[in-house]
Amino acid sequence: MRIAALALMAGLVGCSLTPSGSGGECQSDSQCGDDVCARSGECLARSNIRSVTVTWTVNGAPADAASCTAHPDLYLQFDGADYGDTLRFAPVPCREGRFPIDKLPKRYVQVELGSEGGASDVSPIDRATAQAQFDLF
Repeated sequence: MRIAALALMAGLVGCSLTPSGSGGECQSDSQCGDDVCARSGECLARSNIRSVTVTWTVNGAPADAASCTAHPDLYLQFDGADYGDTLRFAPVPCREGRFPIDKLPKRYVQVELGSEGGASDVSPIDRATAQAQFDLF
């Protein structure tokens, strides 16, 4: 038994215990084999990611420096169907009026956009257009 345990340990020397390929953690596509490194930091098949664009106006007007004076920085949170499955970005400059993201896992189905400690709103990601739209404040 002791010899078998030593043989197993010797075989593991130099091997990473972190999974590679689908489901593993990553920082770049090169770490994912045939898959891609999603913005959530995990390796996923190309069929499980998409590009999404979030856009917003402020009281019906285009977002710009003047319309965003009260809340210059926002946050964006992408939510999955499972509780706690989120991907958050902050600060997001309000004046930009849009936030494009590539390689977003398809399991994220809605977006929350708001100001820290202030108002927020939630919108589903449209499946056909891969967009979410908001009119803030």
